Amino acid sequence: MRGILKNLKNLGEFDVVVAGAGIAGVCSAIASAREGARTVLIDRYGFMGGMSTAGMVSPFMRYWITDEFDGRVKPLVGGVFEEITRKMDEIGGTIDNGFNAWAFRKVVNEMLFEAGVETIRHVVVYGVEFESVSRKKKLTALILNSGPNFYRVGGKVFIDTTGDADIVYLANAGWMKGDEKTGLTQAMTLFFRIGGIDVKKVIDLVRQNPEQFFPWSSQEYVPGRIVSIGGFFALVEEAKAMALLPEEIEYIFFTSLPDEGEGSFNTTNILGFDGTSSFDLTGAEIIGRVQMWRVFNFLKDKVPGFENSYLIESGVQVGVRETRRAIGEYIVTGEDVMSGKKFDDAIARACYGIDIHGQKGESSRLEHLSEGQYYQIPLRALIVKKAHNLLVAGKCISSTREGHSALRIQATSAATGEAAGVVASLSLAYDGDVRKVPYQIIKEKLKARGNI
Repeated sequence: MRGILKNLKNLGEFDVVVAGAGIAGVCSAIASAREGARTVLIDRYGFMGGMSTAGMVSPFMRYWITDEFDGRVKPLVGGVFEEITRKMDEIGGTIDNGFNAWAFRKVVNEMLFEAGVETIRHVVVYGVEFESVSRKKKLTALILNSGPNFYRVGGKVFIDTTGDADIVYLANAGWMKGDEKTGLTQAMTLFFRIGGIDVKKVIDLVRQNPEQFFPWSSQEYVPGRIVSIGGFFALVEEAKAMALLPEEIEYIFFTSLPDEGEGSFNTTNILGFDGTSSFDLTGAEIIGRVQMWRVFNFLKDKVPGFENSYLIESGVQVGVRETRRAIGEYIVTGEDVMSGKKFDDAIARACYGIDIHGQKGESSRLEHLSEGQYYQIPLRALIVKKAHNLLVAGKCISSTREGHSALRIQATSAATGEAAGVVASLSLAYDGDVRKVPYQIIKEKLKARGNI
């Protein structure tokens, strides 16, 4: 390590350093830069978006409620997220809440450039520099690695949007992982895209055999509207009995994409791996791609509507739902979520319920809030308890496993990311102490952005 540190290339000092360019990191960086802070966004890929692009996760899960009095649909997330979805729609990259990864990459790249965010790509965070201030860790720099090269990026405030709480982990600032009792993390999924689907024919199958599908599956085809179908239960069981599908596959689930006849498949079910291990990720990637081909061949050979289908692509990487979470000033629980809890220091709203994709030896859970109900996320869940100038956003905010299973979706991650970016920039006036920013100022800014 000493030899490495002697040869560090210094990349300069920034006001706000954001690590991880998934949707939370993108929204953090844009918000921070728009508030006037010199901001840098760091990621291991050469493009932005994380699970939205590399993971090819589509659609955006539910982030809206229906008003019980006037029946109007009301989005709970605005701001940068709303801007991203609008810009994707303008270039034909969306169908309702479904979207194409290419559209996300294009739009956020332009938005980051326009906001003045500097980016460092194709690097991983190798280490953290910090000092002690009032018994809390004050971060001063991140050490980055790319092949044989190591770099130092200094900053006044840091935001961990890595999804794995990598900065929190490297700073030893307090974290937890997976189930509180067993340590198990949720199953992984490799998303993939199929074209040439006769969607009308698949919908006819749903209408004729509704008991073989989830109740929410589409039973009507409306041009320009998203189709969501999950189930094929009897066909899946028959295929497993004939060894056409692996035992891990529980059902087939896809949503339509903007181009006619294309679908995004959230179907592979990869068990027994830990997303913080490169060796486990390797195994998950291999198994995920094997499962993908078997699912595709099954659909093409056995399922009406897929006779002329073709496999287009898979995600660049396997989708990882759960790894480490920070321990913050407040830990959001499943009870907070399902009871629609409100907070005095709210920075975001959400309505997605508990959604745990069970690992080996545990059952999956899917619990919805009542229509019109929503909960809030407190600022304290973004403030790392043992740190002076470190915030978290996205998947690794402070929560229990149950709480995390609801908070991890993309729209909510975008909202917490934007809030973290605003708080980080405002904290520059307080020596980077994220606790000293008056909540009323934060509230006014987020309210103006449509996130409270």
